[in-house]
Amino acid sequence: MSDIPQCSVPAPSELQAPPLSRPRSRPDWARKHFGPVNLHGWSFAKAQLQYANFQGADLRGVSFREADARGAIFDDADLTETDFTGALLQGASFRRACLHRASFQQALLLSAHLEHAGVQGATFAGANLEWAWVAGVDFCAAVVSCAVFLNVRGLAEEARRVLETQGGFTGCRPMRLGRELYETPLPHETGAATPMEG
Repeated sequence: MSDIPQCSVPAPSELQAPPLSRPRSRPDWARKHFGPVNLHGWSFAKAQLQYANFQGADLRGVSFREADARGAIFDDADLTETDFTGALLQGASFRRACLHRASFQQALLLSAHLEHAGVQGATFAGANLEWAWVAGVDFCAAVVSCAVFLNVRGLAEEARRVLETQGGFTGCRPMRLGRELYETPLPHETGAATPMEG
């Protein structure tokens, strides 16, 4: 017997989109363990992929456009030229992943893990990366215009300057119990009248 671990690779029939008679259904592979397989060129566009595991997979050129991949694991995966445009990636993990020339335009990467990912030529234009972990990520050759990097963790001062120079938004804003608070207290906390109350 071989000592090579067996990975659970879905059969091609499991990876096909639902029939046209159900156009509003999204393919559902939530919590599916794909493992280190070659899925080069596949499409998971608009699929349900919450907590799916793609660790170590070859995902070059794959479309995850508008997919719901919250909490999915892409650690150590090759995601070169992968399309995550408009995808929900809250809490997803891309540790040490190759994200060269990947598109994250308008993607939601809140609290995502990108530690030590390669992002050369990647596009984060309009993406939201609030509270993401970005230690060891070099954004010098990435497109970050209008991307939100508020409260990111592991962001070095030099990296912050690069993001701001290239049109990204950095900084901190406090949060309490999930409600965003700004510099001034809320009216009910101070007893002051709001501008509408005159």
